[in-house]
Amino acid sequence: MKHLLSLFFALTSLVISVHAQEIQIQGLVRDQQSGEEIPGATITINGPYKTVVFSGLNGSYVAKQLAEGTYTITVKCIGYKPFETTFNATSEKKQFLTITLEPEKRELTEVIIAGRHDKGSDAATLQVTRRADHILNAVSARSIEISPDLSVANVSQRISGVSLERSSNGEGQYAIIRGMDKRYIYTLVNGIKIPSPDNKNRYVPLDIFPADLLDRLEVSKSLSPNMEGDAIGGAVNMIMKTAPEKFSVKANAAVGYADKYFSQDFNSFSTSASLNKSPRYTNGNSYQATMTDFPNNAFSYSSKHNPLAALAGLSIGGRVLHNKLGILVAGSFQNNYRNVNSEFFESETDNNTGEATVTSFQSRHYSIQQERSGIHTRLDYQLNQNNRINAYVGYMNLTKNELRILSDTNMQLGRVGPGTGRIQNKYRTRHDVQQIVNTTLNGEHAIGKNFTVNWTGNWSKATFNRPDEGNLNLVTGVSKDPATGNLVQAPLNLDGTSYRKFAFSNDEDKTGYVNISYRTKLGAFQTTWSAGGMYRNKTRDSHLDRYMLRPSNPSIQVYDGDISHNNFNVFNGEGTSDDPLNYSAKENVGAAYGMVKIDYQNLEITGGARYEHTDLSWNSDVPETREGKTGSINYYDVLPSAHIKYNFDKQMALRASYYAAISRPNFYEVVPHVDPSADDAEEDYPEKGNPFLKRTTSDNFDLRFEFFPHALDQILIGVFYKKLDNPIEFSLQSDKVNTYYQPYNFGNARNYGFEFDLTKYFRWFGIKANYTFTDSKITTTKIYRHSYAGGITFDEVNQTRPLQGQSKHIANLSLLLKDDNKTGLNAQLAFTYVGRRINTVSQFLNNDIWQKGFTQMDFSLEKRIARQWFIYAKVNNILNTPYELYIRQPFNGSSINGEVPHQTPGKDTYIRRDTYGANYLLGVKFKL
Repeated sequence: MKHLLSLFFALTSLVISVHAQEIQIQGLVRDQQSGEEIPGATITINGPYKTVVFSGLNGSYVAKQLAEGTYTITVKCIGYKPFETTFNATSEKKQFLTITLEPEKRELTEVIIAGRHDKGSDAATLQVTRRADHILNAVSARSIEISPDLSVANVSQRISGVSLERSSNGEGQYAIIRGMDKRYIYTLVNGIKIPSPDNKNRYVPLDIFPADLLDRLEVSKSLSPNMEGDAIGGAVNMIMKTAPEKFSVKANAAVGYADKYFSQDFNSFSTSASLNKSPRYTNGNSYQATMTDFPNNAFSYSSKHNPLAALAGLSIGGRVLHNKLGILVAGSFQNNYRNVNSEFFESETDNNTGEATVTSFQSRHYSIQQERSGIHTRLDYQLNQNNRINAYVGYMNLTKNELRILSDTNMQLGRVGPGTGRIQNKYRTRHDVQQIVNTTLNGEHAIGKNFTVNWTGNWSKATFNRPDEGNLNLVTGVSKDPATGNLVQAPLNLDGTSYRKFAFSNDEDKTGYVNISYRTKLGAFQTTWSAGGMYRNKTRDSHLDRYMLRPSNPSIQVYDGDISHNNFNVFNGEGTSDDPLNYSAKENVGAAYGMVKIDYQNLEITGGARYEHTDLSWNSDVPETREGKTGSINYYDVLPSAHIKYNFDKQMALRASYYAAISRPNFYEVVPHVDPSADDAEEDYPEKGNPFLKRTTSDNFDLRFEFFPHALDQILIGVFYKKLDNPIEFSLQSDKVNTYYQPYNFGNARNYGFEFDLTKYFRWFGIKANYTFTDSKITTTKIYRHSYAGGITFDEVNQTRPLQGQSKHIANLSLLLKDDNKTGLNAQLAFTYVGRRINTVSQFLNNDIWQKGFTQMDFSLEKRIARQWFIYAKVNNILNTPYELYIRQPFNGSSINGEVPHQTPGKDTYIRRDTYGANYLLGVKFKL
């Protein structure tokens, strides 16, 4: 860390010192119409000597050590007409010249398009934030390129108010916006909602998207009537790369390494011999599987030394047919390896004291290989001045191979002291493939002077496949030799509960949109009337089979490390056709909206309402006697919204907004499933369904002050308030035999806070900082279990707590060095802090499981080494910050036989700790 800090500030000092010398001409480059500063303009000064300089990130420029005389100054910038003037340099040490550039315009009937800025630039993205009708934050493609982040999920954490829920390998997976869990957020590609590859939930894992395929990432924190209404927390919109105005080729390749491989090997397994789908799915319900359907590769493991990560990307695009047709093809591939060390304590509530009691300790080791790939094509064709057609086809794939080695020490069974007792060793192999295919056809038409129509047809499909998951379960024990006092381990035996599991699901959307708008003037008011509709047909299918494997000869159960020495029989060759994850669901959503936007002098008002009708039905393959086997939910919502923006001048504005929104239950949550032996999810407890869940509704208020003082600088200060009815959260529920993870509607909740977002550049050096304070409260009934002289009593008490996933404090700080023009050097040192938050809600008083707050530091560097060639580096998780869970009550070890590792009596009860290590990437780029 010290070396990276020293390197960063040394580079900063070097560049600043170069530009700190005495100058003769300095000034600003401004936009003639808006008065805004323009970064990246090329200023050529011809005279006795020729000098070329560039306007910095704040629009300023300096030209040093000029001789006296008359100079011709030429200024060029993409999107502006060339500018030329003469200037007489006198003997004065400092002279000032402000340059104004006129935007280059092209007219399409009455629509004027000013400039041809790179849509992925910081300047273009800043304008999107400024001109949006609703409250929005955005990150540009250029900022993404030079950041330490490789996936869209990790990019999103740099935006104010956004934190992440991480996957098993420590990478970001789901966004949490303003303390609102992932269920309250939807995901868009080019403004179109996409389905989820998750076989249980609606929300889309953002780690499936490579960040280098984006033009920009937008996070909407309020909704207008023309946006779908199920985003209480907000919406994540990925604007994919579009065709540039000039032919362009960009390519990059890199290799990487994880620092854990200095001391550890990577454990792997082969998937080549496994079936792609379950035997029952492939051959029908009457098929009886045998061991020939389950080769040993899922139970056979090997080691790799020093595996290297790899990354590659390519995009090619431009315009043809006299600039009428734009074509962009882009692809990305990322392959990385992670070792994760984890400690997990299973706990339960003590019947006598009501306190959390540790029942077992698990030492877990994960070896994870992950391949992320994507390819997309965008076409746009200008038929004539009034008609335009756009097409998009995208394919995203995330493949993950995970081997988990788990040693589970029971803290009560057979335990007579430290290091003794019953021990289970479990080996689990998973091969996950998530895919999203997205196709969109869109038309934009100007009919007459003030009337426009646009339409969109979309077909998209997301699939999830986990074929032939292998679970090998072994049992042993450690006892104390009474003669010597030494600890002796028993042989490692098969315990008869090994199994193979197959999971497959798909989620398919067919969606149509139409929007019309009419512009008119009512006195002094410029008014735009809009209306539109949407219809989506969604089908979700899920399939799961679990096959129990038992030793063919019960008397021979010893495992010597080579599974070929053991023989199994399939206990249930028919599979598990009645498993609740065998279900189908259909959902039809119809929507219509009306909206009006009024412009009057410095005031902009946008308001209207949206109507949405939801028709959800499902059919589960659980037994006929199970309540909720089939069901349907049918409801409608009217969602009003209003947005007011007052522009004090060209630089300052104040926004106020209100919108109503909903959050629909996830599919699997309403399917009536319960399986105490299931190991389906990353969660540490089995899940249970709730067919009586209701949708969540909310009223949302925002107020934000915006100030854009110079070029790329910005100050955003806002407050927000959300009132939620029937929020859905998961809690731990116990039936006195098993503990389940189950969704419930928990009354009402509120969530409020404020945000501060600052971007400031000093020519080539910049600071980005944001801070979000969030405070949410929900009061729910908890069970207070305690003992008295006559036995045990269970009382119900109310407890107020934050919403699950909400952190009170979130902060980001990035130190930036950006000089694309002269030195070709970019560097970023990024810090992220996320405060503690509830990870799992318990039904018992004070037994909620919390995630500790953490700080993450990342670093990136890019340097031009030739005209079109660059080298770059990215370093992630430099501080090796762990993921830690705990219960906020003192550990009580009195009911445990002997000491418990990693627990301290009187301190918080420790539940889980995962460490990931730092990761390094070094590569080369080519840009044409």
